[in-house]
Amino acid sequence: MRRIEDLGPGTREVTVRTITADDVDRFAQISGDLNPIHLDAEFAATTPFGRRVSHGLLTGAIVSATHTNLTGPGFVYLGQELNFRAPVHIGDTLTTTVTVVEVKPAKRVLVLETVVTKQDGTRVLDGRSALKEMDFARLSRT
Repeated sequence: MRRIEDLGPGTREVTVRTITADDVDRFAQISGDLNPIHLDAEFAATTPFGRRVSHGLLTGAIVSATHTNLTGPGFVYLGQELNFRAPVHIGDTLTTTVTVVEVKPAKRVLVLETVVTKQDGTRVLDGRSALKEMDFARLSRT
């Protein structure tokens, strides 16, 4: 298990994932977001996007997974800022990079920058997040 002392500024994690129709369909069912822009190709063709668009929060969930890949167990979210910059379509390959930009040792908090791009280099999402290291030894005594 990684500790906050192991995660200085500049530490980063990268996740690469291609979004499939099955990903979008399953996320719609799990989240309850059944907007036809995500699910109905005929409807989506009539929109400015021209085709189905993945849920923004599906991309956000990949950010969350990348955080866990960076820290391992032992950290929890304090907050997340997500700025959606461009649509993600089925078949897009996303590269998600989270980078530690600040460590607050007294509070056991990491501040991270997030950038998600697709295969052509287009930035689809950016933002910042804060993660807190949990003191599991203390929690298990209570």
